Amino acid sequence: MFVRSLGVHVPDSVSVEQAVREGWYPAEEAGKFRQIGAAVAGDMPAPEMARLAVLDAYERWGESSPRDLDLLLYPSVWHQGPNGWQPQHYLQMHLLGGNVPAHEIRSGCVGMISSLELAASYLQADADRETAAVVSADNHGTPLVDRWRMTPGALIGDAAAALILGKGYGMAELLSVNVTVIPAADAVNDGAYPLFPPDATVGRGLSFGDRHEEFRRRLLQAQGTGIHLTIQKTMMQQVEKTLDEAGIGLADITRVAFPHGRREDLDGQMAWLGIDEDQTTWDYGRRVGHCGAVDQFIAFEHLIATGGLVAGDHLLMVGFGSGTSVAAAAFRVLSTSPVTSGALA
Repeated sequence: MFVRSLGVHVPDSVSVEQAVREGWYPAEEAGKFRQIGAAVAGDMPAPEMARLAVLDAYERWGESSPRDLDLLLYPSVWHQGPNGWQPQHYLQMHLLGGNVPAHEIRSGCVGMISSLELAASYLQADADRETAAVVSADNHGTPLVDRWRMTPGALIGDAAAALILGKGYGMAELLSVNVTVIPAADAVNDGAYPLFPPDATVGRGLSFGDRHEEFRRRLLQAQGTGIHLTIQKTMMQQVEKTLDEAGIGLADITRVAFPHGRREDLDGQMAWLGIDEDQTTWDYGRRVGHCGAVDQFIAFEHLIATGGLVAGDHLLMVGFGSGTSVAAAAFRVLSTSPVTSGALA
């Protein structure tokens, strides 16, 4: 399986300095958490951002047409449009045409990586299937989200990414991808709120800080902090399994793309893997914020575009999704310029 192309739509970032001046972001947190800014999409709908990312993938990498796809998967995190409406059909109408199977995937911030596993399996299941698109977009700028305070230590950004996956050739090879779930962490983001009626239908805002504190309190009462060790162990198992299937080791990894989250989380992740900051995508992530399911993929495109990855390099993606899902994927970069069929022997 190969990455035929990558496309992104990343809006301009609003700086932390501006957010402090406007009173959106606490001044005391600016130095403490070392965030620089967050990409803000304004009033652009998430599905329109997704459409632009798909077009970017095809235009920049010389692919033929989105109408040649065999599958479209649209992972999403935040609300996409009208109730009862699905965003993948917007892309079918404005890009694909025809009756290409298209599905929205709801697996949280791990959605792009988990969708890669589904897309690769779908293509392998039939010799006549050649190409799939995984595209995700989120615009968090709604009344129920405060991007500057929703997650203490992290900022919430808006962005879209599209990855075109195919057989036979591409600018990078997908060596391995694995996703698993930790059922014991199901409540990590529920805040002890009732499941019905759903939050959005009663205007309840989203604050991960409050929810994580509630989860921590319940954990200490029920079972101590063992679940955090379980999450760490599961992440390491996914990484080890992925690298083993890819036939490489951590020493072969050029860069590691984590979610664009809190610095303290990154410090723990680096310690678990035994890597340094310059091997991560921290410097890019803290400029755009945590952008839903696309963090690792907009970072992938950024590394390719800026020379952070070149032919022969390996990229490891590590992802986490509420629930809790844990995922890893390994890639080998083959080219940083458009690749056509038969170009790579």
